[in-house]
Amino acid sequence: MQLERKLQTARSHALLDHPFFGTLLCPMEMKVNNDIETFATNGVSIYYNEEYAESLTTELTMGVLLHEVMHPAFFHVTRRGTRNPMIWNMACDYAINPLLIKYGIKLPEGALIDKKYDDWSADAIYNDLLSTVKEGNMPSSLGDVGGTGYFEDGEMTSSQKQEVENEWKQRLVGAAESCKLRGTVPGEFASLIEKFLEPKVLWGEKLRMYAHDLVRWDSSWSKPNKRYIDQGIYLPSVKRLNGISKLIVAVDDSGSAVQYLPQFGGELTSIFEECDIDECIVLYIDSAVNNVQRYTDDDLPIVIDSKGGGGTSFEPAFEWVEENNEEPTLFVYLTDMYGSFPEYEPDYPVIWVAYDSDPKYYEGKCHFGEIIEVE
Repeated sequence: MQLERKLQTARSHALLDHPFFGTLLCPMEMKVNNDIETFATNGVSIYYNEEYAESLTTELTMGVLLHEVMHPAFFHVTRRGTRNPMIWNMACDYAINPLLIKYGIKLPEGALIDKKYDDWSADAIYNDLLSTVKEGNMPSSLGDVGGTGYFEDGEMTSSQKQEVENEWKQRLVGAAESCKLRGTVPGEFASLIEKFLEPKVLWGEKLRMYAHDLVRWDSSWSKPNKRYIDQGIYLPSVKRLNGISKLIVAVDDSGSAVQYLPQFGGELTSIFEECDIDECIVLYIDSAVNNVQRYTDDDLPIVIDSKGGGGTSFEPAFEWVEENNEEPTLFVYLTDMYGSFPEYEPDYPVIWVAYDSDPKYYEGKCHFGEIIEVE
């Protein structure tokens, strides 16, 4: 009973001292699980080891509970994909712990904090941590590092993950509404919540929409559309395709794309899995093709790791496709659009994912393809 009282007191203090975070914590049920070392969450409930919880002060208990809440609030629980769960947990801890400390929330000694990762996204931290793990030493099971607990996504299906995300979007909006008069909505969440209230089609979603449209349907004259034949009108029928056979991705290796690369790799991995792609070829290019990576189902996730180079020229990417007799179903170029464009138009679909770009620069220079501006 004394431990339950401490947990409830910690919850009450969170609501009074940190109303936005506390409001997110309130709906989460707390359950005993002495098979874990410290705390854990699946985005629905928070689990705790009784012995460990008893060892914490009320203030530190509040800190750990709010730490657990931040994982589903930032959608860490539903965004892991095929990434190593232990390294993903650590990356997310490094991302959220400085935020909690910034707002005066205390965490147990040993909590994962590194000034190197200040203002880094969890995705970028994951890639950095992954680069330090020696081959054969990849952690195979979940556990707590730093005393703040961990989160797990279990075997959630895509639809279950979507339900969890939708629930947390509603909670975030509700918490913001209840706290806005007090001006206590953390800035890190304000822009995120604004997107929920005034949804925009983000560049990743646009890219996915283009890919899905390309995969799902194609027209065929070999079997005319029967619906109009009786009227003497012959139109092509629409048939479903099995998938994108080959996706080629060109990455601007001039160094300006670094902050977008982790998210871009995640978007590509999702598109690869959703669109039944046979092969993805990633080209790293500045004024020439510097590196070529090939991915199949066995090589996921797709990790984009540009080293940075010289100036940008877009011609070498398209020349490489011709010289190597590649026939892409879709070609995607990640770039700031500052470079020299080919004069000829390829005979395959091209999408330019443009970041930090100025349309005034590339208007009149880019004569083909769809342009998606990164927002």
